[in-house]
Amino acid sequence: MSRLHIMATIKPVLRIFDYDKTIEFYVDWLGFKIDWEHTFGPGAPRFMQVSLGDVSFYLSEHHGDGSPGVHITIADFKGLRAYHKQLIAKKYKYNGPGLEVPFWDEHSITVTVIDPVGNQITFTEKEDR
Repeated sequence: MSRLHIMATIKPVLRIFDYDKTIEFYVDWLGFKIDWEHTFGPGAPRFMQVSLGDVSFYLSEHHGDGSPGVHITIADFKGLRAYHKQLIAKKYKYNGPGLEVPFWDEHSITVTVIDPVGNQITFTEKEDR
């Protein structure tokens, strides 16, 4: 029997509601860039891909594209301490995430942020100690 070697990428779709607040959070504060954006015209919902380094996912205003309040984890994030320091230095008034050692791995650190509609993103880095 041959073994399958599947190379795949999973990209979650996070629901959004307010475009301007979304841009303020993901682009201005977190530092993601918009790779591409699609809409059917003025007043129509937007769908976009955002990325930060090798991390990318979708943001959607479309009604059928999920519910707000999901929690995703970005594993193997490199330079999390420096990234956390950058976030705090920007003094974003709606978020002030901590840098934590998770209960499940004393050799990792995490930073969790919550977007304007309640989606949570946890950045995780394994540290050499």
